[in-house]
Amino acid sequence: MLSTAHMARINRLLKEVLQLDAGERPRWLEAIAPEHPDLLLALRRALSVQGDGPASRQGIAALPDVAAIRNEFAVNGLSPGEAIGPYRLIRPLGAGGMAEVWLAERADGNFKREVALKLPTVFRHRKDLASRFTRERDILAELEHPNIARLYDAGVSLEGRPYLAMEFVRGAALTAWCNARYLGIRQRLKFFLQVLDAVQFAHQRQVMHLDIKPWNILVSDSGQVRLLDFGVARLLGRADERGEATDPLGRALTPEYASPELARGFAIDAAADVYSLGVVLYELLSGNRPYRLESGDSLTRLEQSIAAATIKPPSAQLAPEAAADRALTRDKLAARLRGDLDAIVLKALAKAPGNRYRSAAALGDDLRRYLGGMPVAAHPDRLAYRVSKFVLRHRIATSVAAASALLVVAMSYALMREAATAPPARSTLPGGASAGTSVTAPVTMAASDNSVAVLPFVDLSEHHEEEYFSDGLSEELIGRLSQSPGLRVISRTSSFYFKGKQATAGQIASALHVSHLLEGTVRKSGNTVRITAKLIRASDSSRVWSETYDRALGDIFTVQGEIAATVAAALRVALNQDASRGRFPLAANETYNLLLQGNYFLNRHTKPDALKAIGYYENAIKRDPNYALAWAKLATAQLSMAINGWEPAEEQAEQARLALRRALTIDPDLALAHRKLGDLYSLFDWNFSQAQLEYERARTLDPGDSQLLSSIAVLKAQRSERFDEAIELIRQALLRDPLDTYSLASLGWTLLCAGRLEESAVVNRKLLELNPSYANARGELALAELEMRRHPEALAEAQKEADDGFRLAALPIVYWAMGRRTDSDRTLKQLEQKYAGSFAQNIAEAHAYRGEADAAFQWLERAYLQRDGGMPDLRIDPLLRNLHDDPRFHAMLLRMRLVD
Repeated sequence: MLSTAHMARINRLLKEVLQLDAGERPRWLEAIAPEHPDLLLALRRALSVQGDGPASRQGIAALPDVAAIRNEFAVNGLSPGEAIGPYRLIRPLGAGGMAEVWLAERADGNFKREVALKLPTVFRHRKDLASRFTRERDILAELEHPNIARLYDAGVSLEGRPYLAMEFVRGAALTAWCNARYLGIRQRLKFFLQVLDAVQFAHQRQVMHLDIKPWNILVSDSGQVRLLDFGVARLLGRADERGEATDPLGRALTPEYASPELARGFAIDAAADVYSLGVVLYELLSGNRPYRLESGDSLTRLEQSIAAATIKPPSAQLAPEAAADRALTRDKLAARLRGDLDAIVLKALAKAPGNRYRSAAALGDDLRRYLGGMPVAAHPDRLAYRVSKFVLRHRIATSVAAASALLVVAMSYALMREAATAPPARSTLPGGASAGTSVTAPVTMAASDNSVAVLPFVDLSEHHEEEYFSDGLSEELIGRLSQSPGLRVISRTSSFYFKGKQATAGQIASALHVSHLLEGTVRKSGNTVRITAKLIRASDSSRVWSETYDRALGDIFTVQGEIAATVAAALRVALNQDASRGRFPLAANETYNLLLQGNYFLNRHTKPDALKAIGYYENAIKRDPNYALAWAKLATAQLSMAINGWEPAEEQAEQARLALRRALTIDPDLALAHRKLGDLYSLFDWNFSQAQLEYERARTLDPGDSQLLSSIAVLKAQRSERFDEAIELIRQALLRDPLDTYSLASLGWTLLCAGRLEESAVVNRKLLELNPSYANARGELALAELEMRRHPEALAEAQKEADDGFRLAALPIVYWAMGRRTDSDRTLKQLEQKYAGSFAQNIAEAHAYRGEADAAFQWLERAYLQRDGGMPDLRIDPLLRNLHDDPRFHAMLLRMRLVD
C-alpha cells in the first residue's frame, strides 16, 4: 500500500502526464524513471486504465478511475458506492498531504448534487482531525468569493469520519489550461490576478491557504478561475496552535511550493502564501519550477533544500517546451520575462519573509503596474530593467491636450490601484476589510513613511486675482521641503494635478504614494497676508498640525521657512539650512511678485501665456538686474518657445543662452540655470558631453529635481545606451513626480523599442481612449502591431493617426511590410512633398525600413542640417537598424557626437 507522500507524488505526476497525447506518454514514463522508480508500476496501471480521449485533458475532474489500482490508492480502505454521512462515493479524484478527495453525490434524498468530498487520509493516526475539520468548516463557510470553490457541507459520519463537501469544479490546472491554449504572457497574468483576488480575500478574513499549487487552481472552459482546497488553512495569531501547524505529521504542504519558513516549521504569516504564489507564477511564466527537490528525501532534508536553494530568474530557466506553449520563440520569451517580470517573481520568492511583497494585494498591484506599462515596485539586487532601446521624441509639443491626456492616464491607473497593501507582515494578517474588497484596498500608510505632497494652496481673495501668489507659495514650500534628507516630496506637476478637483485625502495620497498632505489657504490684502496651513495624515485624514499666520507681505519668506520647519519637525526629519532659507536668493517683494506671476503663466503651457511670462520676468529683471532666478526663469520660457516651435528655435535658443550665462555669473550655484543650460546643450547644440556636465552639476545642487533625473536618463540612453541606468533614474523621478508628463510620455515608445510590443500597445491605447488626437500614438501602435505580424490592425491604426505628418510617416512602412509596394511608394512620396522641411528623419526611417540605404542617408543629412528634433535619438532609433552596419551610419554618429 502506498503512503500519503507517495499518493501526493502520483497525483501530481498524473496531472502532468494526462496533458500529453497517448503516443507521448511512454517516452514521458522513460524520462521520469530515474527520478521516480518507486512509482512507475502505479503510474503504468493508472495510465492503462485511463486510456486516451477528450476527457484526459480536462484536469482534476477527469483523473483516472483509480479503483483499478485500489490497493495502492485506497489509503482509507474506501470503495465506490460507500456512504460517508449523506454522501455516496463515486470515484477518487486525488489525494494531498492531508486529505483524500472523492467525487460523491448526495444520497439522502433531500436534493441531488455532485460534490468533491474531502476525507482525511491519515484518519486512523490522528485523533484531532475531527476538531480540525470542524474548525475548517467554520473557516471555509465565510469564504464566499467567485474565485474560491464553495463549501456546501461539513460533518462527521456515524463511523466518526470527518468530511467536507465542497463544490466540484470541472476544469484543468492553471498551468495546463494555459499551455493547452498557447496563451501568451499577458493572458496568463490576467488569470493569475484572479488567483490573487481569491487569496487576498481569504487573507483579509485571517485565513491562509498554505498549499497553493497549480493543481489547486482550476480554470473552467469559460475561463473562470477557482482556487481549491483551503483545507490546510488555519487561523492566525494563536500561539496554542503553533505545535499543530509545525508538527511533521500534521503539516500539510507540497514541498516544491512551500515557503522556507513553512517547510521548516517556523512561525508563518501572509508571506508564506506569497512565496507559494511566487512559485506558481514562476512556473506559469517559464514552464519550470524555481528549483528541483530530490524525491525520497527526509523531511529535514527537504526543509534544508528549500531553504538553501538558489533561485535563478525565470528568464534564465525556461522549460524546453515553454516557448512553444506561449506561441513565442525561446529568445523572445526570455526577453519578455527579463527585467520587470524577473524582478517581480524574485521579490515574491525572497527567502526572508520581510523581503517579499507584504500581501497578495501588493503582488497583484505590481503585476498591474507591469501590464499598464508603469515602473514596477520590485527592486532586485541589481538594476531590474533591461530595456533594449530608450527613446524620447523631443519633436512632440507639450500641448495642453497632450499633457492632460498623460496626466489622466497616470491618474486613472493610480486611483485604480488605491495604494493596495496592508501594514508590514507580522504574525497576523490585517483585518477589517469589507466583504467586497479584492486585491486593491484602502490606503494604509506606515508611520515611518516620511513622504508628503504639498497641494496648491487655495486663493481666498474676493475675485481670485491672487491665484499666482497662492500657487507660488505652494511651489516654494515644495522646493524648501525637497531639500530635506529623509523626506520624499512630490514635485509640482503631480501635486498640482489635483487643483480644483474633488478628491479625498486618501485618493490623493494613494495616487501619489505619500503618507501626508500639506494644504492651506491664502488671503492677500494690500501689504498683509493671512496664510493657514495644515498637515494631514493620509491614512485616516486626521490633522497632524495646523497654524494661521497673519503677517506683513514683507515677511512672506520668513513664513515659508517657518511652515517648512514645522512640517519637517512633525515628520521627524531634519530641515537643512538651504531648506530653511529657500533654494533661491531672496528678492524685494515687488520683484518676487513679478516672478510669481511669470511662473503662473509659464505653467499654463500655451504660446500666449509663455509670452506673458517672458514679460513678467523681464520686468522683474528691470527692477533687479542681479536677480539670478529671474534670468533663469526667462531662459526657461524662451526655451519653451523654441522647443514647442512657437517662435524660431535658433533665435530663442540664443536668447536663452545669454540669459543663462547672466544667471550663472550672478549665482554660479543656481541649479535651475545649470539644468536649463544642459537642455540647451543637449537639444540644440548636440553637445552631449557638456550637457552631461551641466546636468550632473545641477543634480549635486538640487538632488530632488525629478525633471532633472529624467533629462539625465534620456542622455544616458541616447549617448551610451546605458538603458538600465536610464530606466532606474526615471523610476526615481516618478517616485517624486508620479504624474509628470515628461517622464510618463516615453513609456509607450520605450516598451516598443524594448520588444515588449503588447505592453506598448496597451499604453498607447490608454492614451487614445483619453485623447484620440494625441500625436503619433496611433503611429507607434501601428508599429507595435506590425512587429507582432498583425498587418491589418497595423494598417487600421496608421490610417487613423490624427496627425497628418505622423500618419504619412507610418503608412509607407506598414504598406511595405504588407507587400503593397505601390501604396508604400505613393504615401512616401506624399510625405516627402508635404513635410520635407520638418519630417526629414521620419522620411529617412521609411527609406531605411525599405532597405534603401542611399536614400535614407540623404534624408539623414537633411535632418542633420535642419537640426531635426529626433536626431539625438539616432543611435537608438529602432527604425534605423538596417543602417547600423553601414560605415556612413557610424560617421553620422561621430558628427552627432553620439560616440567617442
